[in-house]
Amino acid sequence: MGKSARARPRLAIAQISVRFVAEGVEAVGQLRNVSRSGLYVRTVEPPRPGAIVALQFESPVGRLVDLRGEVRWNTRGAARVGRPEGFGVRLHEPPRAYGEFVVWAQSSCEKPDDDKALDEEL
Repeated sequence: MGKSARARPRLAIAQISVRFVAEGVEAVGQLRNVSRSGLYVRTVEPPRPGAIVALQFESPVGRLVDLRGEVRWNTRGAARVGRPEGFGVRLHEPPRAYGEFVVWAQSSCEKPDDDKALDEEL
């Protein structure tokens, strides 16, 4: 997905752990950036594109957030130097708690320059 197709900006999130299950495999990662419709998770073992994924994390205000979505891309085998391993998710009907988290992130976080390339792919 190119820059022109992006409907909403991504926001950087500092070190929020996220648990996820895709294709029967449970793993953990770090939430890296979010928008109302998607997110990026850093992890050593990213699921394959097209996989349905369930995610869960605790927001900084202590609310448990449960999400479901589709893996749109991953960085497995990516030739980019310095690119953290992970995957992008397009969310399916995010709950209210997630929307509240995104509002919190908008007021609390700044987008680092090193994530600009990630924005172009989710």
